Amino acid sequence: MTESSLDLQELEKLRSTTCIDETPCPKESDPEKTHKWQIILEPALVGAMMAINLGQTSLQNFYLRTACSVDLGYSIEICRKGVGEEFRSAEAESQVIVSGINVSRSFVGLLISTIVLLFVGPWSDCSGRRKPLLILPLLGMCVMTTGVLLMLTFPGATTMQVLYAVQIPISLGGNFGLLLAASFSHIGDLCHATGRDVTRTMGTHRAAIQIAHVVGSVSGPLLYRRLGFYGVFPLVLLLQVSSLIYVIVRVKDVNVNRENKVSVLNWRLPFNAVQCLLRKREGNKRVIILLMLVVGLGDRILLSAEVLLAYMFYRYKFQWDDVMFGSFLAYRNTISFIGTLLILNVLKRRLRLSDEVVGVLSCVSYMLATSSLILASTTVFVFMIPGIGIISQGSQVVQRPLLNKQILPTEQGKIYGILGALESATQTFSSPLYSLLYTKTVSTLPDAWLIPGIALALLQLLSYLITKRLRNIQPDSTIQQEKNIPLPVIEKGTDATKDNDLILKEASNNTKDSL
Repeated sequence: MTESSLDLQELEKLRSTTCIDETPCPKESDPEKTHKWQIILEPALVGAMMAINLGQTSLQNFYLRTACSVDLGYSIEICRKGVGEEFRSAEAESQVIVSGINVSRSFVGLLISTIVLLFVGPWSDCSGRRKPLLILPLLGMCVMTTGVLLMLTFPGATTMQVLYAVQIPISLGGNFGLLLAASFSHIGDLCHATGRDVTRTMGTHRAAIQIAHVVGSVSGPLLYRRLGFYGVFPLVLLLQVSSLIYVIVRVKDVNVNRENKVSVLNWRLPFNAVQCLLRKREGNKRVIILLMLVVGLGDRILLSAEVLLAYMFYRYKFQWDDVMFGSFLAYRNTISFIGTLLILNVLKRRLRLSDEVVGVLSCVSYMLATSSLILASTTVFVFMIPGIGIISQGSQVVQRPLLNKQILPTEQGKIYGILGALESATQTFSSPLYSLLYTKTVSTLPDAWLIPGIALALLQLLSYLITKRLRNIQPDSTIQQEKNIPLPVIEKGTDATKDNDLILKEASNNTKDSL
């Protein structure tokens, strides 16, 4: 039998739902062990996220300086100046070059990461191995940063060569999206095996990521201002290598299918994941899953557009430098963190609003904040906008819980794998389009790239409203739980079942007669 003809569904049944010998399951009567907090993947995620944010503005400066000095031929003094009419002219031309190359670079890079996700995600479900998926993106990040240091040491590369040298390694590693998907899959496996609380454990990791985001956003521009490229990128590489070593040494797979014979290159893997996504489900669950996919894809498009263009936008429209932009990111992320606490403790816990209502309020908050940014003309007003959009990240908070309620625990790997692939595929088209839009409008209307975001938020709002209506007419969740209660086993055949029904019926009639 050839490898490609293996029945994936049968192979997945081989994956044990019990714990492996190296990680024994705790007893249900041992709450101390079940709920005890311990470090899992926080160091790796903090290191990777901090490295990304430390190098974000420095990478953008490297792109723009390369375009200014190598492609356009300006002197390095003008490219470093930061002020003056000559610098603004060179800045506008440099941004056009970088944005133009980003069109093709984004398409190629995201196409690669989409293909990677389509295969490694379902393979991880078949094999039960999450560790290789954690190592792959971290390795890609390390290779990327090493390439940047080499290009700084040996200058002369064009903007196109620099952008592709940065993009290809990280795309072959599945990008940061694969790291997050693998991390939460590993956390889910660990919680299932040890009885940990999934919400609390994942919440701890998300909080760690947010803190690393703030620290990296503040530290990156300051380090670049004081130490330059050689002060930032070696530290970025150190953090990435440290995260990689931590995963290799400390992380152990929880639920490995040792009988798995499916190769990661098996062509059936993507089709198996798609079949799982589109299969018929009870009530309106399949429609709700598709609506939540629309919401998730919208979040990814908005986030990728901001990462791609926000620095150049603020730099051009408000004449910010990298330190000001990093300070604003730290301030905005702090407000966003407060907004997340507000959503969880007030909107959800105190007011007991449904996930759909929180999603609607989040979309409204985002549309108001983005409209305010289009109208903004001063730095003071820009710093007031995060307060308007304080709960704009609520869509990211409630989208996954809504999705989780519609799928089985054994389907999470496939669903999140196909979601990650769809996000990358969508970004493959959205990022070049955003870059093209910004390139055409940066000189006349630099705010134009924000308008599609408002339309996407409106589409997400409609998705939440439809989901709310469908869940109201869907069978109650308590009924679903009752359906999962195991029935008593009858050792005899179907005839015995009929006999038992007759006995119960006669007993009921006798009771009525006695009354």
